[in-house]
Amino acid sequence: MSKISSSFLLHFFHNRFLNTVSTSTLPLPSVSTIQFLTNSCGLSSGSPTSAGRKLQFDEKHIQQYGAVIDFLKSHGFENTQIANLVSKRPSILQSKVSTNLKPRFEFFQEIGFIGPLLPKLILSTPWVLGSSLDSQLKPSFFFLKDILESDEQVTAAICRFPSLLVSDLKGNLKSNIDVLASEGVPSRNIAKMIEMDPRTVMQKVDRMIQVVKKVKELGIEPKTRKFVHAIRIRGSLSDSTWKKKINVMKSLGWSENEILTAFKKDPNYLSCSEEKLRDVTDFCLNTAKLDPETVISYPTLFMSALDKRLRPRFKILEALKVKSLLKNNIKIPRALVRGEREFVERYVVKHLDKIPNLMDIYRGNVATETKSVL
Repeated sequence: MSKISSSFLLHFFHNRFLNTVSTSTLPLPSVSTIQFLTNSCGLSSGSPTSAGRKLQFDEKHIQQYGAVIDFLKSHGFENTQIANLVSKRPSILQSKVSTNLKPRFEFFQEIGFIGPLLPKLILSTPWVLGSSLDSQLKPSFFFLKDILESDEQVTAAICRFPSLLVSDLKGNLKSNIDVLASEGVPSRNIAKMIEMDPRTVMQKVDRMIQVVKKVKELGIEPKTRKFVHAIRIRGSLSDSTWKKKINVMKSLGWSENEILTAFKKDPNYLSCSEEKLRDVTDFCLNTAKLDPETVISYPTLFMSALDKRLRPRFKILEALKVKSLLKNNIKIPRALVRGEREFVERYVVKHLDKIPNLMDIYRGNVATETKSVL
């Protein structure tokens, strides 16, 4: 096999991707995936590829390669996405459109993967194209549907963890569902967990049993929605990471009892990075001048974006305070964590007649006078 030249690859690229020239007299080359992507799709040689794997190009298969590329483009794939897919699964160019790709793509579309969702699914889990439609993909989907009930919920779960389609769901997933059900967790809560964070229910059964025990020891009732949230967060953290986060919170001035009480109130806050926990604490204590007891009683604060939510909102409260438009009994933390629409209507739009540039202050376009809101 002769080594393929850059001019040939560009020739191939223009013909197959742009449909501009003929390939009837092409040689019989052998080219690595990385070289193919570099020359045909304009990706740098440093791009992540399946280096070392070979793609065999010959004249009699050129039309097949073109048919695959055209098929992908007809389903919304851009050239860069096609190159990415080929780098992950070079054998896709050897797939037969009518018997391999078309039936699978039609199935994915039928279950809700339309528009940009389809390329996203294929690119994130390209091996779904090599999985049996009748013995793997369809059984996995219908197994999930029996639990989640609607196509939309199944699609949401698969979007978050595409490997659900190619996993043995009757293994860990079914066993973990049984563990949760035996503890009295309502089926609707289990279904919601699978929809929102499928990875939690795909972990090893021994780990699930351990996490369930730890969460129960915190005093969280299995029948509550908080229980599955706590399972999700605690299960995502190794024991060493959990201890690190607890120690970070202790170093910031809170007792273990206060930290765990806040976790029981809103488990999600301990999913924040250590840096985020420190930064939000610094803002709350030193900028907003809140006392530690108040901060830990509003764990949602730690999940709020510091520069996009907490700081801009606090500036609004300061501006209102300067103009004596802020009630003395306002609870600052509650205002900081309100829904966006409610905050804007209550603290911005409502006072535009008195402070016309209040929206600009909120957006950070202008500075504002400051005055303690406490």
